[in-house]
Amino acid sequence: MDNFETSKIYESNELKKQNSIWTKIIPRTNMVFMIISLLLVFGLDLLIIISSPSLRPFWYMMLAVMGVFLVFFFLENFFFSKKFANSKSALDPWISVIIVVRNLIFLLNFIPLIQLLGLMLLPYVFAPVCLVLYIILIICRLVVAKKSINTNVVA
Repeated sequence: MDNFETSKIYESNELKKQNSIWTKIIPRTNMVFMIISLLLVFGLDLLIIISSPSLRPFWYMMLAVMGVFLVFFFLENFFFSKKFANSKSALDPWISVIIVVRNLIFLLNFIPLIQLLGLMLLPYVFAPVCLVLYIILIICRLVVAKKSINTNVVA
């Protein structure tokens, strides 16, 4: 009986620390990029807009990019992190790489003089390449998570 209880505790501990990419790495990465982005948009960039109101259209573009970043932030930190917490996939490292690349492109849009580079990369790199790969990998990841849940229920 003691072996059964010990193995049950081991299994529950394994489930708790099973997928650190979705429970720790991606949320922390997103949080770091979000803090830097908020400091840039509502700190440095806002001061620039106050001193040079003619640059206001660029700040509005920054706010639009921030809105898109917020959607990804909440999806990944509150929905996908819970959905994928109890299953592992070989896709997870690839998804995290795409998330870092996407966050870097978003961050380029918040740095005043480099914003034009970020605006250039957003439609030509992020939209066709990163976004399509991201969507494909997330869909595949959802399928893997669903299979994992189904095999755990059957077993």
